Amino acid sequence: MEVVGKSNAHIVLDSCLHESTVYFSNHEKILKCNPYCTNVRYFVDHDVFQWVFEVKDPREHPITAVFFVKQQEESFSLDDHQSSVLLPKLKNQDHFHRSVKRIKWDHVPDNPEFEIVNPHTFVGKANSEIFLLHQKDNRTSVFFDTSITLDFQLTFPLNLMPESILKFMSEAIMSQIMQQATESMLCRVQSDICCSDLEVAASGK
Repeated sequence: MEVVGKSNAHIVLDSCLHESTVYFSNHEKILKCNPYCTNVRYFVDHDVFQWVFEVKDPREHPITAVFFVKQQEESFSLDDHQSSVLLPKLKNQDHFHRSVKRIKWDHVPDNPEFEIVNPHTFVGKANSEIFLLHQKDNRTSVFFDTSITLDFQLTFPLNLMPESILKFMSEAIMSQIMQQATESMLCRVQSDICCSDLEVAASGK
């Protein structure tokens, strides 16, 4: 059964665009702020990052989720076509300069080999977009959206439940976990950079 969790967040940093971009470009530093992330590894030969997350099921059994992503960065203007996804998020475009930085974490389908320690290990798909905009007050608005997909094998007695109901419940729980992780990550950001105007939201599929 495929389960999708989504989260989105907005934070305003009291730092300039360059400093904020340097901070969010530090892939390992950002991911290690996540309370469920137990390991981040970089495969140099593949230019791929491996994320290892661990959560517990309702019976307190550990479940390991592994993701492989590639990080890409680009610069563009709010006037360019790349900003089409971002523009609906902006309440007042006049509050921003036109320059935008985007950091993407894209799912890599052909993952490197890795050791499976926990038999309850699932390789999932993760995609994130982080937009950084220079505000006219010299602060930085950061918007980031994350989508995670896991394909679970249903076991007894869960396989006796209607899949549609179980899928709905699982996606709600997964998004709740992602929201908690996002809030924790943003608290860590606050400890490093003075922040304000915090907004966090998460939703299911």
